[in-house]
Amino acid sequence: MPRKKTVQPPPLEAFTLDDGTLVEVRDWRTREIGQGQNKKFDAEELDWQVLGGLIDDLMSGNCSREKRATEALASNSAMERFLLNGGYEMDERTARRHGKCIREKYTQTRRILGAVEYDSWQVHPAPCQK
Repeated sequence: MPRKKTVQPPPLEAFTLDDGTLVEVRDWRTREIGQGQNKKFDAEELDWQVLGGLIDDLMSGNCSREKRATEALASNSAMERFLLNGGYEMDERTARRHGKCIREKYTQTRRILGAVEYDSWQVHPAPCQK
């Protein structure tokens, strides 16, 4: 007997752009159901949590936290080392994949905020005392 088709939950909001692209707004309650989707959602959540913590460190005004976050965001391999040494339980391959995704999200966030031409995350009103 064939199984019942999976019924996807409706998105929070859906709209169509001028070029005909359908955009669906979803959160954890309305995420898509399917094979591997839970793992993908959990990975995305981890990426955003790590990135949120690094941005908090950059904006903290504490020199050691700013330096640690700046070094972690410097390259994919630096982000991989940050994840492996930071107590996240993952192997090197997973850390490499997460590191790349986190840096891509960081770049996208900076583009959205208009900080591409000039690095506003690095500019502070008062220089750090060393």
